[in-house]
Amino acid sequence: MKNDPERAPPSTAILGGGITGLAAGWELLKRNSEASFQIFEAAPRFGGKIITRRMEGCLLEGGPDSLLTEKPWALDLCRELGLEDELLPSNDHQRSFSILHKGTLHPFPAGCKLFIPQKTLPILTTPLLSLPGKLRMLMEPFLRHRPPEGDESLAEFTRRHFGQETLDRLAGPLLGGIYGGDPETMSMEATFPRLRELERKHGSLVKGMAGMMRQAKSQLKQGQAPSLFTSLRSGMEKLPETLTEKLAGHLRPDHTVQIIEKDGDGWRVDGERFDELIVALPARQAAPLFAELDPELSQRLNRQTSSNSATLSMVFKRGDVSPLPSGFGFMAAHPLTGLLVGCTWTGNKFEGREAEDRFVCRAFLGGPHAADLIRDRNESALIDQGLAALRDICPFIPETPLATWLQPWPDGNPGYTLGHLEWVEDLRRRAEALGGLHFIGSSFEGISVSDCARQAKTLSKSHFV
Repeated sequence: MKNDPERAPPSTAILGGGITGLAAGWELLKRNSEASFQIFEAAPRFGGKIITRRMEGCLLEGGPDSLLTEKPWALDLCRELGLEDELLPSNDHQRSFSILHKGTLHPFPAGCKLFIPQKTLPILTTPLLSLPGKLRMLMEPFLRHRPPEGDESLAEFTRRHFGQETLDRLAGPLLGGIYGGDPETMSMEATFPRLRELERKHGSLVKGMAGMMRQAKSQLKQGQAPSLFTSLRSGMEKLPETLTEKLAGHLRPDHTVQIIEKDGDGWRVDGERFDELIVALPARQAAPLFAELDPELSQRLNRQTSSNSATLSMVFKRGDVSPLPSGFGFMAAHPLTGLLVGCTWTGNKFEGREAEDRFVCRAFLGGPHAADLIRDRNESALIDQGLAALRDICPFIPETPLATWLQPWPDGNPGYTLGHLEWVEDLRRRAEALGGLHFIGSSFEGISVSDCARQAKTLSKSHFV
């Protein structure tokens, strides 16, 4: 709805107090200090998956531990909120990681941008790939790649360019791990459109990435390149905490919305009238709210798949960990053979996360072997099996942690499956037909904190100017 300067600003209901809903409220408040809106959140706290704890003098994250620096929207949001001094770059002198393959950790080949090789020798010498796998990967610039009509899975896209081994041991762990999904069903257009664009422009991903890197290098100002990741010194939860402070008076915690109804050009949320409705909930969580009003819309929202994951943070006495690992951590090759998807050495990635005599690691649990345990919130089994799986690979990890924190996320990873963009466009058309209805959040146009901030900003610019 466009604002008429002679009229009062429209009233807006925002369903969901995760980072998307909070960012949407902030955008409304920025544009008009007298903005009329309420953010409804079922939980007693705001922030959704962004949750930070302190244990044994260490700072632990239960959800995202950082922001991807090349996506600027969340960093811009932090600066707008006065959190400039909180921004903490990753320790990029430690920026390396390994791939777990057949029970052994192997360094990820140097000279790759994502999984796209830019140097030959590291590919030829890596034990991760067989000789045929290495040759298939290095042949990519010399082959003709014929993309199919329409959408394509991440798995098929990678196979076309680099072969099955690259998919299983490099691309799958790296890209599939970001979304917590199955590369065989993940939509390339929805998850990594920049790679599809490289293919369209250059044919070869190797050639296209080389051009991108040359351009980035030529545009780089004097000094070091920005770090890959940025976090907040006080923990990621500082971001939603600051937003809730700024949005005081607009927040409805502990309020599970029961009924939404159309009321002329506007909406009613549990009987309260608003001009606009922003739904910042997971798609399947929003679906029941539309069951009576628009059954077809409800059914379509309910079609989105999801997967289960959990983070397991463990604190150890530093003197008991020998040798201390280097790099940021590791990811498991595909297909997964257990519930351990990966692990981050927390203190290597960011300064100030560990007390002086403590060592912290954060394991990621998921895949088919963990699905039931996470869904049932079987905390003891997840902790025991997660620690055992980690110690099988990393015997330097002690048997008994000083402290553990398991944060399960049942159905927490929205599936960006084939046809996702068409699904989002269909939802948008149906929302426009109802009028004054908007869907934003990790279910729709990107799962990162920065993607959520971008969606809130885009909506504000296009509908609330």
